[in-house]
Amino acid sequence: MVRRVNSRLHAVLRPPVLALNTPLARRRTTRALADAPRPLKLEIGGLAPREGWIVTNVNAVTRHFLDATRTWPIEDAAVSHVYSDNVIEHVPLEAARVLFAEAFRCLRPGGVIRFVTPDLRGHVDRYLAGVSPKGDPEAAVYEQFGLTVDHPLDWVRIPIASFGHHTGYVYDFETLAAELERAGFTDVTRSTPGTSTHPELDGLDQRADEGGAQMAVEAVRGTAAR
Repeated sequence: MVRRVNSRLHAVLRPPVLALNTPLARRRTTRALADAPRPLKLEIGGLAPREGWIVTNVNAVTRHFLDATRTWPIEDAAVSHVYSDNVIEHVPLEAARVLFAEAFRCLRPGGVIRFVTPDLRGHVDRYLAGVSPKGDPEAAVYEQFGLTVDHPLDWVRIPIASFGHHTGYVYDFETLAAELERAGFTDVTRSTPGTSTHPELDGLDQRADEGGAQMAVEAVRGTAAR
């Protein structure tokens, strides 16, 4: 009941708060991006300040508003790292392709991008193996959100139908790698959630304890011109 009341209250308050905060947050973002030393590090969809990073979001109370599915207010090759945790699955594919292209444009040669997102293949594999999600540590976050996790098919139903993912696009590694390569990235690799060979990206992930239900994918902006 409390969760339903909070959801209703959030739905009522979000539009006026968003309308009031967004113009201010856009201006803060413009100033922050202009003042940040180059190359800068950019987080998309972050919820808390991170030292050395410009952390952006599109939520109603964000300090730095950036719609990453539109042209970024950043010059070419100004960014060394882009990081985004559990964001792209909320974005339709065509909009995500704009995000990938803008990240490629703004990253300097050798710059790295890292996405953390649910792994649909990992969920499907658990379903096909008949693994019950109830009590499974990799499904604990779903139980915490009050979702039904009683049957193996919930492994597939939840990442597609819950959290607004039905309006976005859910990936497996092969699909995300293909889209990043389409945008021009090279050296697309999958790393263990919570770890990276790049020190600036190591230890950032918030949901590393979900194991194979989440995937962390990195790619490099190559040095050759497209």
